[in-house]
Amino acid sequence: MNKKEIIDKCIESYSRLKNLKLVGLEVGIPWQTVYVYLKQAGISVTGDKSRYGSATDRVAVIGEQRFRQAVPFATDNNGLKFQASIDFNIKNLTIDVKTSKLQHKNNCKKSSERWAYCINKQKDIADMFVFYALNDEMETEHVFLMPNELVTNNSTISIPKSGKSKWFDYKIDEHELADFFRQLVA
Repeated sequence: MNKKEIIDKCIESYSRLKNLKLVGLEVGIPWQTVYVYLKQAGISVTGDKSRYGSATDRVAVIGEQRFRQAVPFATDNNGLKFQASIDFNIKNLTIDVKTSKLQHKNNCKKSSERWAYCINKQKDIADMFVFYALNDEMETEHVFLMPNELVTNNSTISIPKSGKSKWFDYKIDEHELADFFRQLVA
């Protein structure tokens, strides 16, 4: 194969595998060379958190995919850059999507079930947060929409399943997200 054929094979293989090492093995060249060829071809090297990410990454992908379906006109920054600092943009509005699976905590005195979200890295750069609360079957139990101004003094948001929290005031139906964001950027 000539160099152009190898580059084309790298592009095709990466579009399927989203993993530099696996592409290198498939094409028969070092992953570093795959990276150079993809960058020269203008291909974003973004990886695939749903296949190769940590357990937390795989949960995060669920909320991001659901938000993408609910608000299809939002620009998905994760498709443009690996581990983008902000998940979505709509015009100049920045939106970070956080996803938590229901956590079951038991101690001697009581048990509590809650969803927990870490916003420390995004609280200074996201305009809006969308929190997906998943049940044990990974289905969406709740969606919360919070403007940055409401959470800027927090590093984490903890929402009890009981609903006894100020955060439940910001619960929204997922199908309302698109209309909200259309109005906000109009």
